[in-house]
Amino acid sequence: MPALGDGISGVWAWPSEGAQPAAPRYGLADACAYLLFGFDAARAGRRDLVHARLIGPRMKPFLIDDRPRLCVGVRFAPGFVQAAFGLPASEFLDERVEYDLVYSDAAADLESIRAAVTDAERVALILALARRRFRAATRVPSSLRVAVAHIVAADGNVRVGSLVDRIGVTRQHLARQFAAHVGMTVKQFARVKRAEAARTRAVAARAAYARNVPWSTIAHQVGYYDQAHLIRDFKALTGSTPGQWIR
Repeated sequence: MPALGDGISGVWAWPSEGAQPAAPRYGLADACAYLLFGFDAARAGRRDLVHARLIGPRMKPFLIDDRPRLCVGVRFAPGFVQAAFGLPASEFLDERVEYDLVYSDAAADLESIRAAVTDAERVALILALARRRFRAATRVPSSLRVAVAHIVAADGNVRVGSLVDRIGVTRQHLARQFAAHVGMTVKQFARVKRAEAARTRAVAARAAYARNVPWSTIAHQVGYYDQAHLIRDFKALTGSTPGQWIR
């Protein structure tokens, strides 16, 4: 895989040629944004393009569309939504927008992707498209990058007052930057990262101890006041309680 480039944190091709899931599946709250292309089953070496969408950052779970037989996605790191999509990030919070509604030159992009013959070619074209969009993108302020990196490193356990003191900007200035480039408020972003940290620790604990996941310990490790606070936050962001999610 070639270097992805600044702001692009992942690219994948997810084939799903087998049976459809018996129950609906939900994506979790996420501070990243995505460029997502769905294709139909392969027929004579070709695939029909089912959808091309921009997926904004999310503060709530969302229903996953399992119809496409192949999904190709590009994930943009937190803070790069405006750089990727060309509009204020806050406009995309909890939204899924068709690609051709955002970009005036979308027709040529979609036509080239439809003409691809192999899945490897489709992935390469979509990644090249994402990089090209970035080349004409708005520059991401260094103060925002520092703020995002600090929140991520702290697993979301930060105070806004200490954060603005650390990077030397006002609360209002940082709030405007987060609205424009992240799409969430500072507190919302920290909340999502804290829940992600709790999920990561829970998965590790489940692997180590099989049945016993110490949710109370995890809650305190990532900065929740108590386990009840973790449960409320977790359910709001994932659509399930911690116990339901880990099963």
